[in-house]
Amino acid sequence: MPGTSFEGFSPEALRLLRGVARNNDRAWFAPRKERFEAELFEPMRALVRDASDAFARAKIPIRGDEKKSVFRMYRDVRFAHDKSPYRTNAAAYLSYDGGRDTPGGIYIHIEPGKCFLSVAFYRIEKPMLERWRRAMATRPKAFARVLASLERRDLPLQGPDGDDDALVRMPRGYDAAELGAIAPYFRLRSFCADRALTDREIGSRALVDRIVTLAKDAKLLLDFGWSIE
Repeated sequence: MPGTSFEGFSPEALRLLRGVARNNDRAWFAPRKERFEAELFEPMRALVRDASDAFARAKIPIRGDEKKSVFRMYRDVRFAHDKSPYRTNAAAYLSYDGGRDTPGGIYIHIEPGKCFLSVAFYRIEKPMLERWRRAMATRPKAFARVLASLERRDLPLQGPDGDDDALVRMPRGYDAAELGAIAPYFRLRSFCADRALTDREIGSRALVDRIVTLAKDAKLLLDFGWSIE
């Protein structure tokens, strides 16, 4: 029901996601639509509400909207090679202004065996990306502190070698020799740090606390990104 607190995702929620991964078609999904709503989307909306409240109490400027922040089950297949109509995960995104396209927020991904949280400045648009690189170049020690802080908290920033969207070479105008240890990160177009979750960990209210802890652990990354927008 609207307004209820988040109590965790049920085992049935994960079973439904396994089912749609095996049977990604309308004939299978349609008679189970109400079950997806009850087991996945109502809890996800409650999670967005409770996490937003927890962020406010912790004075962290991140929030979500229970309608806008939750990703729909239906995929946009207009330009996709894969025409499967449904997502095989449930997801939501919270940001400093509540927008789902605003870089610098918390992404929540629920998928059997692949659940995770991410602090995400994802696929930054070119003007902001150039400002970000300029900030890295002019404040290399500050960015190095970001990397070290994330490493200490077992939350390493995803590097370019594990990112299919990263540049193969250094962007023009930046000399790798002068930039030292932070040079590889100039090839990134997204700046994300993930924390894996077990299927058991998503099944309790403690997930709200884990989301807030992630933001606290990634404070230097969030502050760095927010300062250059």
